[in-house]
Amino acid sequence: MHRAILARRFDVLTASTGSEALALCQQQLPDLVLLDVEMPVLDGYETCRLLRKWTGIPIIFATSHQSLEEHLKAYDVGGNDIVTKPVSSEILLRKVTVAISQYRAAESLVEEKKAVEKMAMAFLSSASQSGTLMNFMRSSIVCQDYHALANELLAATRDFGLSCLVQIRHQGDCTAVTARGALSPLEIAILENASEMGRVFQFKQRLVVNNDRVSIVVQDMPNEADDPVHAGGLRDNLVILSEAAEAFAVNVDMRLEAQKRAEQLQIALSGAEAALNELAENQRAMLMDTRLLLQELIDDIEKTYTWLNTSQAQETTINSTMEHAVQRVLGRLGRGGDFDTLFAQVMQALSAGRGENLIELF
Repeated sequence: MHRAILARRFDVLTASTGSEALALCQQQLPDLVLLDVEMPVLDGYETCRLLRKWTGIPIIFATSHQSLEEHLKAYDVGGNDIVTKPVSSEILLRKVTVAISQYRAAESLVEEKKAVEKMAMAFLSSASQSGTLMNFMRSSIVCQDYHALANELLAATRDFGLSCLVQIRHQGDCTAVTARGALSPLEIAILENASEMGRVFQFKQRLVVNNDRVSIVVQDMPNEADDPVHAGGLRDNLVILSEAAEAFAVNVDMRLEAQKRAEQLQIALSGAEAALNELAENQRAMLMDTRLLLQELIDDIEKTYTWLNTSQAQETTINSTMEHAVQRVLGRLGRGGDFDTLFAQVMQALSAGRGENLIELF
């Protein structure tokens, strides 16, 4: 009778026992189960209890019992509703229709909740990865060498939750690091081959991202079939990370070149300072020697007066002429004070140029 009533609006499958009903549900899960309380072997209550172990579809009991105890028992084992015999066709159809509609609405809400939670997790993951990229930018811009840059790159991939090998190639050499420290021969071979695999290459959980000077080899990429949004976002951010590392490698090039030139300039300044100090000493020695030679000249000339048989007037004239010439020479030498001042300024400028901060050009 129940089948005839429900067949007006629904496709109906029937089972004569609880065990048969369980088997049918496992083969094809229906939208609703209508259980008679009194069935052989497995009664309706036990059948409902077993169904509730693995499905939440609506279950309505049909019973001839009118007692409150029997009705409560139906709800206790997981039933959603109950109809009493003799069953009214209109009431049964209405209860079944409402139960299916409510269940579908609840399932829709559950799916929407899961979708919203998934979107929220994807947003949080994206925000976290964006923060990792920003931190990498801030920390890498001050890197002084390739090893420091490689470690910053490795730290960023670790913040993404990935286990990676990273390599930075530079003039005549390369720098590679892993989370475990020294690379194994196998890892070295992987990096050598990875640099020739194209821009982006993926095989199962292995992902390779290449630039001209930077390679990132991911060893545990998430399965894209399980979470395509997360895996795709990670791949995109790894590409951005490698491009940023490429730019920072050029920045390290410039720093090292500037440091090399600054060191050469320091050597040149030191040599120039030493040469100028020696020149100053020679200048002072020359001035002193000139004064001594002029004095010796005066003394030698005065000694000749006795055997030249010069008169007093002649000696006075000679002395006057010689004194005038000597004073002119000494006057010219006296202008060397300007040289000393200028020389001191040059030496001060050279000393300032040798400061330790000269190497940090940017």
